[in-house]
Amino acid sequence: MTARAQMAEFLAMNASSPTKTFVLEAHPKGEPAALLAGFSDVKSLTATDDAYLFKLSTAEGVFWVDQLDERFWSFHTDMPTDAAGSYLNKQVSNRRDLDWLWLPSEHLRDPWPGAQRRKTRTKFEGTKLLGGTSSEFDDLKLQASGQGAVLLDRFLHQEGLRAAAAYDAVEVVVEDDIYGIIREGVNRRGRFAVSGDSLELHFQFVQNIVDRYRSLVTLAEQKSICWRHVNEDDPDAGARLTGGPIGIRFSRSIPDLEVFIDELFSSRDPFRLWGIAKVSGDEAEVEAVDLHVGEQLSFDIGEQWMRVYLRSGGCGNTIARLVSNLQHRFDAALSFTDPELQAALQASPLASSSL
Repeated sequence: MTARAQMAEFLAMNASSPTKTFVLEAHPKGEPAALLAGFSDVKSLTATDDAYLFKLSTAEGVFWVDQLDERFWSFHTDMPTDAAGSYLNKQVSNRRDLDWLWLPSEHLRDPWPGAQRRKTRTKFEGTKLLGGTSSEFDDLKLQASGQGAVLLDRFLHQEGLRAAAAYDAVEVVVEDDIYGIIREGVNRRGRFAVSGDSLELHFQFVQNIVDRYRSLVTLAEQKSICWRHVNEDDPDAGARLTGGPIGIRFSRSIPDLEVFIDELFSSRDPFRLWGIAKVSGDEAEVEAVDLHVGEQLSFDIGEQWMRVYLRSGGCGNTIARLVSNLQHRFDAALSFTDPELQAALQASPLASSSL
């Protein structure tokens, strides 16, 4: 029996014990297996007959780690969600070479074409970013099932509520003539739970989410600022500046810029940014460090806008993490000024076709 067949046999996918998949963004500096071997509380790490599949045994249970996608690794398990999530969160928090997926709100709204929505959860925590400053949007948490999931969707997108309509998790039913039916849940940190007929259909569902997310991350990296030689064969021929700032528009105004900046660049989760700000009136300049990869980046911030200067070699996941958490803590209706990035934020076909 092949390793992937053994994994399929191990993962139950039943309603009482759904199979869980956690997708992490990885930046291994050497052999990918060495990154896994550096995890804490590892009882054993077993290679399989598939060069991209490892069996990771921990004190909490077993993960099947699929590295077929060299940047976005899938951790499959039948462990309880809290135990598995807590273990992986510990690894992400302690390392610079790992991060969660940070799915934008619209990536969750319609995760699979034609899928029947069973549950929708929205979560908005405005007071956390604004340090307790009272506003028309403080905290909001709503969940609906069945037809109510669709009604909630319509309700939140009415005028006046869009800034707080941040999708935190959805559950859908996916049907396929060949593979059968699965019931799939996914939240904005790339945590999946599935039950049903087909592990293969689950893998396709996960890959669909990852591919749309990759479009956003890759496009952000393509906008990074760097100097490129005019003639690669002649270094003395000079260089030209490419890329530019990534612009973000807000649908609401920042009520207190200094409080906003202090919280955003406090080094704490979930933003994981540290920075020194120079505030002048209603605008600010910030030189910051992304604690995920240790790269420097710069910000200009105004009352209703932000510009992010991602430098060459910077990680596009930084932009995704920033935007996703701003959607859940400040403005779910924010937008990119760049049409390609905005299409990727909305999970539009325009984004993938441009790559």
